[in-house]
Amino acid sequence: MIAVRKYVAAVRSLLFVPLAFSAIVVASAAETPARRPARETLETVTVTGNRQLTVAAVGSRLGLSPKELPASLAVIPRDALLQRGDQSTAAAVARAPGYAPVGMSAFAGSALAARGFTGNNSIAQLYDGNRLFVSGGAMSFPVDTWPFERIEVLSGPASVLFGAGAIGGAVNYVPRDIPEDRSRHEAFLGLGSWDTRRLGLASAGPLSEAIGYRANAVYNATDGYVERNSNERWAVSTALRTRLRPDLTLTLLYDGGQIDDTGYFGTPLIDGRIDPRTRRVNYNVTDARTRFRNDWGRARLDWQPADGLALTNEAYYLDTTREFRNVENYTWNPMTGRVDRSFNFGTDIAQAQWGNRLDLRTDGELAGLGHRSLVGLEINRIRFGTRNITAGSTSVEPFNPVTGRFSPGAGPVATLGTDTEQAAAYAETALDLSRRLKLVAGLRAETISLARLDRITGTRVDLDFEPLTWRLGLVFAASAESSLYAQYVTGNDAAGSLISLPATNAAELQTGRQWELGAKQSFWDGRGDWTVALYHIEKDNLVSRDPLLPTVAQQIGRQTSRGVEVSLFLAPLPNLSIDLNAAVLRAEFADFNELVGGTAVSRAGNLPPNTPERLASAFATWRFAGDWEAGGGARYVGPRFSNNANSLPIPSYVVADAFLGYRWRERSVFTLRVRNLTDEPWVVAPYNAGAQWALGDPRSYELSAQFDF
Repeated sequence: MIAVRKYVAAVRSLLFVPLAFSAIVVASAAETPARRPARETLETVTVTGNRQLTVAAVGSRLGLSPKELPASLAVIPRDALLQRGDQSTAAAVARAPGYAPVGMSAFAGSALAARGFTGNNSIAQLYDGNRLFVSGGAMSFPVDTWPFERIEVLSGPASVLFGAGAIGGAVNYVPRDIPEDRSRHEAFLGLGSWDTRRLGLASAGPLSEAIGYRANAVYNATDGYVERNSNERWAVSTALRTRLRPDLTLTLLYDGGQIDDTGYFGTPLIDGRIDPRTRRVNYNVTDARTRFRNDWGRARLDWQPADGLALTNEAYYLDTTREFRNVENYTWNPMTGRVDRSFNFGTDIAQAQWGNRLDLRTDGELAGLGHRSLVGLEINRIRFGTRNITAGSTSVEPFNPVTGRFSPGAGPVATLGTDTEQAAAYAETALDLSRRLKLVAGLRAETISLARLDRITGTRVDLDFEPLTWRLGLVFAASAESSLYAQYVTGNDAAGSLISLPATNAAELQTGRQWELGAKQSFWDGRGDWTVALYHIEKDNLVSRDPLLPTVAQQIGRQTSRGVEVSLFLAPLPNLSIDLNAAVLRAEFADFNELVGGTAVSRAGNLPPNTPERLASAFATWRFAGDWEAGGGARYVGPRFSNNANSLPIPSYVVADAFLGYRWRERSVFTLRVRNLTDEPWVVAPYNAGAQWALGDPRSYELSAQFDF
């Protein structure tokens, strides 16, 4: 493998041009009498009378407001997370335009679908602006929404900011900030169905004029609606900020979490459907185990040597472990009337990621025009290894199974080890071409080196990628309240999990291109806000089969997606607010062949698996009688398919929820909440080639109390 220092040297050479360009901008800013302060911290932008949207780093690191950004962006603030009762990341993001949850609960359930693309290989997930590299599609961090200040959701390719694995979009989970004016303390206690318990604590504020802190902790446990499906999780998020000098700040951060899950991998289809008698049956072994543990330490240095100039450097180390002891696949056998269980599988995964990100931001004027720019350098190294245990197949009675215990065969045996080195140089710019017209552009040059060792056969494969991604957008301010935009952007995905790519058929990254047109407007004296976006995405280099060489998998496939997304916020009365959004898209394989019985079969025109083409969400709140508040919402996810052949349909669903809250003495809120109000049966994700479905929660209740003091 090429050493990291070689990558750093190569990327530094790429930085020369943008750094030189930024030097000109800095000099220009220094000569400008009325210099604007650098956007060292994210600022709040009020867009409606009843809510505030925050400038989102997931769309740009330049501090652009939502209306200045040529992309579809949604921000979910902390107040909305608490009001809606969304405790998992997938549930919270599923309320954003065009997003749907499609993740298995046994894999922490965080996988998402957006704009025709699914999973952690195409929807990048970040924490506080830092990319989390995922192995095996299992994203287990962050654990809970309690520590968040907000969630930022970007639709469309985001590789120009965050690298490979972001053609469908990107989600950034932002932890709470440290208030400088006063201390704030919060507590949350919730009790619900299936013996669910949740406790959250938070404290933050200044310790002195130069030192501030925050500390958040949350614990959540449930027995689960499926038998033998208990889940226990906890998370901690802390930060200590010290002002070393008036222009220099050091912040030390730690985030950690753990999930212990008995492992529900879905319910098998019997004669093509879910039999009601199996709704709460768990076909996994009685001693099943799924455990995730994450520990992440960071150190961030913010320096503002002059007006219009700011530098941030963040170093981090993430340690992740995963343990699985499960029987995962369940297939109905009509010949025997039993459920055949296979993939009796155990694995221990160890992953470590350490890296550094350096950003230089400037804000000033260039040739008399307002200008912001950012150049950065990012380096990561990820070590990943697995030890596996395998055993044979069994079969059980479908309605009252004797599931037995995990019976390991040979193992644990070291099976795979990878070492990934990644380095990138990137640049962004926003230039005011006139009083109304803004140019927004970005460029990212990246080098990725992966060494993959099969520890069973001793086979070693080295893969090297050098992707170049860019975007170019124009934003026209039609008025102070409205803007129109157009953008062309490129992106890339790996043909699988980047840090554990297969030994063959992954020699190239999958590349994508998107054009997008949109409009955003606030109206009705700030009591209304709407957005609309139209887009077309094309993705190449899918692993496919050549009809002339059907036994050879090659990266020759292509997928397209086009659609429209709309959102509307209304506050017709001071005590009433309504959020609505919807998405309609057409996703299809444009050129894709699948091997069936030794023959390459075309799937051109088919919908990619687990991809809903119709999505909608609604949520409303009403404050009445002084201290009372009621509200609720609903999410619609259209039909999908479990396979490439589109022969295994998954039905659409509507899941609704409602709440009633009472505020006591200003700082205490008691809430009664009902989730899945109509007890709708719904499918989160297919598994085992569509032979089984992971089912969503039925109706449940929660009573909670939140205190702010």
